Amino acid sequence: MGYIDRMGFFDHLDARVETVPERPLVSGARMFRGGNNGLLEIVPIATGHRDDDLPDRLTGVLGQACAARADAGPLSEAASTLFSELIGNVYDHTRTNGHVALQVYPGGSKVKVVVCDDGLGLMETLRPALNDRTDAYVGLTDVQLLVEMFRNGLSRHPDPKHGQGLKDCATKAIRFQADLDVRLARQNVRLRPSRGAYEPTTAYCSEGLPLLRGTHIAFTFGLAT
Repeated sequence: MGYIDRMGFFDHLDARVETVPERPLVSGARMFRGGNNGLLEIVPIATGHRDDDLPDRLTGVLGQACAARADAGPLSEAASTLFSELIGNVYDHTRTNGHVALQVYPGGSKVKVVVCDDGLGLMETLRPALNDRTDAYVGLTDVQLLVEMFRNGLSRHPDPKHGQGLKDCATKAIRFQADLDVRLARQNVRLRPSRGAYEPTTAYCSEGLPLLRGTHIAFTFGLAT
């Protein structure tokens, strides 16, 4: 509870939600925000206020954390584009609000970045749209369809220009050996680079999780190579 308070969870939790034993009287995130260069406390993505500096702030923390990597410079450049794409997707395509957070884990030699939105969810929007256009993906599991989306740029829109953003994000993440976690409604899918790609055979899926709507994408980068 102390950790999620420090990350700012309660600052964004609806006031109508009952918290047991009780909410902190003073927000740890507000007291100490910016005092730890190993994290970026939860930041809202509000459709009514576009924060164009947010990708740069994420990139700055990531670049400092991964400074020991031989490829730190190219990683920072790729991460900047990746963060801009993911955050831009929330502003431009989901028409909902969302959140971003970053945490460095020195003991585990990794840094994790998560970008999420409050929309309907990837499978809830992608699968029906694809099935209306073609039967090519009807037999795929959610994991297989998810991998296909990151590999080949599938989109709910018929225009082939759509769907390339997430594919490009995955390509950049794979180049720097980043794991990818995607939280679906009741599943969490972890993809690890294998032979220069994310593949269904190397995906780890946890099922039967509590319902969580929206799209939640997290990348995990190593602090050193």
